Formats: sequence, C-alpha cells, structure tokens
Amino acid sequence: MKTMKNTKMDKNDIKLLRSLRKSGRQSWLELSEQVSLSASACQRRVQTLLDKGIIKRFSVVVDERAMGYSIKAFVSVKVQRQDIKSAKDFKDSIKDQNEVQACHMLSGDIDFLLEVVATDLSAFTKFMEEKLLSSSAVKDATSSIVLQVIKTHKNALPG
Repeated sequence: MKTMKNTKMDKNDIKLLRSLRKSGRQSWLELSEQVSLSASACQRRVQTLLDKGIIKRFSVVVDERAMGYSIKAFVSVKVQRQDIKSAKDFKDSIKDQNEVQACHMLSGDIDFLLEVVATDLSAFTKFMEEKLLSSSAVKDATSSIVLQVIKTHKNALPG
C-alpha cells in the first residue's frame, strides 16, 4: 500500500478529489470544466494522486436495497481475548462472509464492529446464529439494525 506522510495537496487537488468523489466516470474534459484546469493537467494530477496512494482505486457504488438487501445492521463483537489463535481465526473467517461489508478492529470494550447486510430479517438472524455466534472465538455480539441512513461518505477530504 502506497502512503505518503507529508503529502502536499493544493486547492486544485482537493477540487479534483471532490469532483471525482461525485462522479469518477466523467471524462477528462468534463473534469477539467469542473475544476478549471486543462484536461491534460487533470489527467496528470489524477495520475500523481494515484501514484502517491491518495486515490486508492476507482470503484462502483451499489445500491444495497436495489440488490435485494433490505437489512443493514452494525454488529458489535467481543472475542475471547485469551485465545489469540481463535481471534485470528475470527478475523480470517470474517473476510469470507459475504454479508459483512466492513469489519473494524476497535480499542475499548468492543473488539470488532461489523457492517452487515442481509436480504431480510430471517437471513440476518441466520447469519447471526450460524455464522457469527457459532464461532468459538465470539464471546458476545450485539446488533443494531439501521432504520435510516442520514449520511454516508467514506472519503475524508481536508477543508
């Protein structure tokens, strides 16, 4: 993974990132009109942002509801901390769970926070019982089902 600790970005880089965050599919010409730079300057700057690891990749954002996932939940997981191997096995198993959209290891009382999607409540219950709670590494898990998404943004930008 490429990272630059003292990466300097100017206001044009920030404008490029904001515009690309809204739509990564726009042409260099459309992008240039958005940020008031030439198309070739935009292309060079975007390539530099890619090379520096500031832009990791371009991807598609899928509407989970349109894909048939009517349930989104956050699941707080506590693992058996005394058994290092079980905790590692838990982390490895989560990577293979299609329902798990994100997994974050945390400090504090909760060890992991999972973002989970399911087609319905029955499928979510099945995931919880058969895939999560059946793991010997899991000491406890609590879930909170999302009622409404107010804001979702995964790209922090300065300013």
